[in-house]
Parts: sequence; C-alpha cells; structure tokens
Amino acid sequence: MNELILTVPDDSRPGYLRIAEALRGAIQQGMVKPGERLPSTRVLAAELGVHRHTMSAAMDELVAEGWLEAGERRAHRVSAVLPSEFFKPKGGAKASRFDRGLKWRFARTANKSFCAPDPYAAYTHVFQSGLPDLSLFPYDEFRACMAESLRHSAAVHSGYGDPAGHPGFLEGFEHYLRRVRAVTGRKLIVTHGAQEGIFLVAQLLIGAGQKVAVEMPGYPAAWDAFRAAGGDIVPIKVDQDGMDPEALEAAIAKQRIHLIYLTPHHQYPTTATLPTARRLRIYDLACRHQIPIVEDDYDHEFHFRSQPIAPMASTDPCGLVIYMSTLSKVMFPSMRIGLLAVPEALYQPLADLRAIITRQNNTLMQDAVARWMAGGGFERHLRRMRRVYEDRRDATVAALAQAKQRGLEIDWCLPDGGMGLWIDCGTDADRVTQLAAQAGVFVTAESNYHLEPPRRSTHLRLGYASQDPEAIRAGIGRLADAIAQAQRGPVRRRAAG
Repeated sequence: MNELILTVPDDSRPGYLRIAEALRGAIQQGMVKPGERLPSTRVLAAELGVHRHTMSAAMDELVAEGWLEAGERRAHRVSAVLPSEFFKPKGGAKASRFDRGLKWRFARTANKSFCAPDPYAAYTHVFQSGLPDLSLFPYDEFRACMAESLRHSAAVHSGYGDPAGHPGFLEGFEHYLRRVRAVTGRKLIVTHGAQEGIFLVAQLLIGAGQKVAVEMPGYPAAWDAFRAAGGDIVPIKVDQDGMDPEALEAAIAKQRIHLIYLTPHHQYPTTATLPTARRLRIYDLACRHQIPIVEDDYDHEFHFRSQPIAPMASTDPCGLVIYMSTLSKVMFPSMRIGLLAVPEALYQPLADLRAIITRQNNTLMQDAVARWMAGGGFERHLRRMRRVYEDRRDATVAALAQAKQRGLEIDWCLPDGGMGLWIDCGTDADRVTQLAAQAGVFVTAESNYHLEPPRRSTHLRLGYASQDPEAIRAGIGRLADAIAQAQRGPVRRRAAG
C-alpha cells in the first residue's frame, strides 16, 4: 500500500494518540484489511506533516492494543485478528462462548446483618446508636496536630512500619489504659476500628463449626465476623443486668464453647452494666473450661454515675481476656482506629495475621493522635463530651417522661452511661420504626439485635448522642406519635350496610 488517507482529530491530546485514533478508525472502516501492509512510518509522517518519532509512537500504541503487528525491520501490518472481531461468534455459531459469562463459585460469603441508614439525609431526626456528634469535635485543634505530624514526621512515618501500630501512639495509649482503665500487662495492636479487631480474633481462634457464645440481644456485626470465620453463634440470654451466667453455664454443659463475646460495660444494645458478681462468675466459668473472652469496651469513657467498673481485662489471672476498644465513639467513625490489648501469647500471631490482611494502619494519623493525647486535647475532649452526652441522655429521658404522661405505655431503665437508651414501647417495635420513618425519624427495632425474630419485639434502641436537646425533644415528639399510632393498632373500616 502506497497511500492511506487519515482524518486526524483536532483536540488537546498528544499528537501520537490522535494519529493512533485515526489509524484505528481506518482499520475499523475497512480502509485497510487484516494482514495488509501499511505505508512506512516515514511516508505516513511526511503525509501528515509530523515528526517520524511521533508516527512511530502512534504505531507502537496500536501494536500494544493488538491492531497492528510489527516485524523486525519490516513494515507494520494490520493484525490478522482484530480486537473488535475476537469476541464475535465464528463459523455461524449462534453465540460467542464469551457471551455466557463466568459462573462464580464463592468459597464463603459475608452475611451483613445490619447497617446504618445511608444517607442520613432522608431523616430529620436520627437516633442512630453509637453515632457521636461530629459537629462538636475540635477539628482545628486536631488539624494542628496533623500539620505538626506532617511537618516533623512525614518522612519517618510515610513508609512501611510495624503492623502492630505506630510506637508513639501505642506508648501513649498504653499509658492511658493503665491510668484510666486499670488495664496493664498487655501487648497492644492497632486495628482499623473495633470491627477489624473482632475479625482478626475470629480468624485466629475460630474454625469451622466451632461455637461462640454471644449476648442475645447483642451486636450483629460481631456475629458476622465470627460466622465469616466459620463459627456457629450460641445465643445467651440477657436480662436487666447483662449476660445471665446461669444460661452461659447451661450452654457450656451442652456443647463445647470456643469463645465468649461480651460487652460488659454497657451491654449492646440494652445498655445494662454487668455487675461485679456476674463478671466474676462468667470469668470463673471461662477459666474452668479454658474459654477465651472477648471484652468489647466500645464506650468506656461515657459513664455518668460515679467511676465505671474496671474492665474484666484489668484482673485477668488466667490470661484469657482479649480487650478491645475504639476511637470511633470518642473522635469520629471514619477515624478507623481501634485497639486490641491482648495477652503476650496472642500478640505475635495477631500481628502476623494483620500484616497479611492490611499490612498496617495510617501511621501519620496515629502520630497525630499521639501528639493530641500528649498535649492533653484528647482528655479535654472526653470530659466535654461526657458532660454533653449526660445532658442529652437526661433530655431524652425527660422527653420520654412527657410522652408517658400523655398516656403512652412506654418504659425504660435509666442507663449509667453510654450513648443510647433501650426503651419498651409496649407494642410492635418494627411497626413503630416504619411509622417513625414516615415521620422522618430513624430508630432501630429490637429485632435487629436477634439471630431470629423474637416472638414479641417491643423494644427500641434510641441513640441520643448525635442530636442536641432541642432536636431530641422534637424527634421524641414525632416518635411518640408513631408509638401512639402503633399502640392504637390498624384502623378498621366498618362494613357497608
């Protein structure tokens, strides 16, 4: 072939890409056929008025895409099989083999039990459990810590580091745990939030078919992590004082339990604080039967009445408690900093497993948090938020009391702390959530915290932390209307005649 007329697009792209597009179009339009030789790069460059190197770059681009073939010291030829033709049926076949698609076979699936509403913008009032008030976080103060970290530590902490976490952060939090929570003698591992911590422990300790005792009602996201590891969930009933030791002992007598998962400080979702006597009874059972305990202390700081009971991990002579915490409630959920405080024997296996899964956390973020803690900002923020959340708990209770005075059949126990209430609305809680949603109010029904729908679901989990008292009062007013409507039951129409 001696001549080829090309129409080159006129746009801001590099010249070789525009020429490549013109050549590709010529091939697709049949101006040159598969196997046909093209004019030399010298001839084409002269015809287009471009440098020969630009023309060569365009040819190389099409060779890489499969449109052209280049022989050594020979002219380029159009590929015998064009990329656009490769996937078409051949030989009169009805359909290409590529039209069938792959039938995926999953080795395992993730069962996501419950998720928060997204977006929250669909609701006027969000009583989402565990959601802090993000507007009250001291962003300017923390931004200064981030800037300082970038200014002084970026080169040091921007590369790979210890999978267990940034040394400065680990040292600061170890001091904090010892001083504030009485947790000592532990090895610390930073995680992407508490959820990754639960997942790591499940992957390390739970095998297919092994049993995990959990509170019921309880925290579905933890169950998901245990089931993803192949574990079977064994529900243990919860009453007004948390997990029932008698029910746990009965479950242990019936089957081999491999792990116990607890939220003893503020039981999730009922907010009950596990009394010392029950803690000792559960610990004794675990020690006698050699069962590790995962203690999820997700909101330790937000305790309003006296000092909180020290974590079970603070007195652990058998070395069987895996202590877990998070900064999601203290700072903000997207921070994704959680913490495992574990016995020595678990440290290296967990750190090695974490290195395989996610390698490490954001060390710059950890460095900034360490600087914030060292400067006192962390604990100043905690003290402030503790007062704010106590006021909001009281505002929620006062609004509920007003609703009760209207004649609503509702009841609750005043929690000693935390970020939510567990209220008995005296009627079908799932219907209440539906009616509340229609009024722009998000609440969570009891059924979301059970493995199987309970025979009678009358409780709601009411998170109060993210709204100010005025919004709380307005939201409870709408929620009370929804409860009243549900308690009246469906409207029955009289038959005609």
